[in-house]
Amino acid sequence: MKKMTMIVVVLAALVLSACNFPFVTDSETTLATTVAQTVEAMEAEVKQPTLAVVTQVPTISAPTATPAPTEDPEATEEADPCLFATFVSETVPDNTTFSAGASFTKTWTLRNTGTCDWNDEYKISFKSGDQMGGPDAQNIPQETDPGEDVELTISLTAPSSAGTYTGYWQMETHQGVAFGEVWVKIVVE
Repeated sequence: MKKMTMIVVVLAALVLSACNFPFVTDSETTLATTVAQTVEAMEAEVKQPTLAVVTQVPTISAPTATPAPTEDPEATEEADPCLFATFVSETVPDNTTFSAGASFTKTWTLRNTGTCDWNDEYKISFKSGDQMGGPDAQNIPQETDPGEDVELTISLTAPSSAGTYTGYWQMETHQGVAFGEVWVKIVVE
């Protein structure tokens, strides 16, 4: 509505100045100039400021020998900006060799680098790849406040055939919101 009013005022000023009517006086010319300047000032006020676009960075840092973690695009709800996890350490480094069918335990230590508390209903869930006999999901062992670390341990079994196997796991809230990703990568001889 404001923009329409400004357009009408500008058009009226242009029409009056373009006609060059003999009865236009200096005071009317001054008035038209003042109106035009007012319209320009009003347009400057209406312009919106440029907004910064915030991009989200990966939620977990990984050792240089492993691929960069990603956010889960298929989360059941949109990730809450307070949900961030940073990789601290792990047992069973990538490319550890196991005999076919050998049982092993993988532990990831993650730091809560967000602003939300993780309650004991949060879990680590299998996402994709090779599950290696691990559970579909397992609750975290304790409430983890921002800045605190938590150890997530999963019992796994090496597949029965030789090869390289990778299983991807992710953190998940009690409401099904996925964030962060960790993995286990082994070689079976």
